[in-house]
Amino acid sequence: MGRTKTAAAGVAALTMLLMPSAGTAFAARTADRPTPRSTPQSTPQSTPPDAGARLSASPGERLTFTLPAWLPGKNGNRVVSEIFLEPGTLRMDDPVITAVATVACDTPPGVYPVRQTGPGGPTEGAGGEPWVSVEVAGIGAAERAACPGKVAALPPEQPEEHWPAGLSWPQSPWDVRTFRPGEEVTPTASDASAGYGDTLTSPGFTGKAVMRGAKAVVTAAATIRCDAGPGLYEVRWAGGDEVWARYRVAGSADPNRPACRDRAAGPAPGHTPWLVGTAAALAAAGVAAHAVARRRRRRR
Repeated sequence: MGRTKTAAAGVAALTMLLMPSAGTAFAARTADRPTPRSTPQSTPQSTPPDAGARLSASPGERLTFTLPAWLPGKNGNRVVSEIFLEPGTLRMDDPVITAVATVACDTPPGVYPVRQTGPGGPTEGAGGEPWVSVEVAGIGAAERAACPGKVAALPPEQPEEHWPAGLSWPQSPWDVRTFRPGEEVTPTASDASAGYGDTLTSPGFTGKAVMRGAKAVVTAAATIRCDAGPGLYEVRWAGGDEVWARYRVAGSADPNRPACRDRAAGPAPGHTPWLVGTAAALAAAGVAAHAVARRRRRRR
């Protein structure tokens, strides 16, 4: 039962964050997450104000492409070029959207176009106007021989996304939020295909979460298991194999949450749960009644 998230509506325009050096306005040669920085606000246009800008890179170098987070419909798009080992994927990293791609070691010197396609778009033969271009420099034989080892030492791309905390969860299958054991969460779906009464399952939930609400927006109430260990958990629609959401469990259970307090070794000091007290009273009454009945039978 496949479900997809619809990107939030917003300004239909494409601009890119300006990097400190004017000649490389669209990419930073770093594998680190981009640091927040102030960006001149530009009037939305149909194309980037510096579309067609040229970047410089060497074989084996990793490029980070950065967009402002307020652009609609960009999350999940792919950044493709014949010189990349793998296409880059634009991912939310509030307050920006970033994609990383590595220039292949066997790339000859030259200027190569970089294009942006939709999620799952073509990686080869992508048409349309180039987004930006990359001028690849020539390198010597020794540097080219060392290039594969340099690429192998690069850290793997992190697929987790970081969305603004005020937005409903999940905004995408990789919108990983962090919860504690015993915490209540509210999965929300704004996709019209997510129907009323559908259920979500996850190993970290205390049970199935049933979607309720209007047709356009449905939500479910779920509680993280008190005995859920730390780690990454997946959420699926009941009866489906596709991962709909992911979340991370960290920290220990909050002892003040009833869901976790009830699973503790015993009741809180000075407090006896109603159900436990009632059950004990009923049990004691049953024992007393049984003793009276035995005495009556003996007298007869």
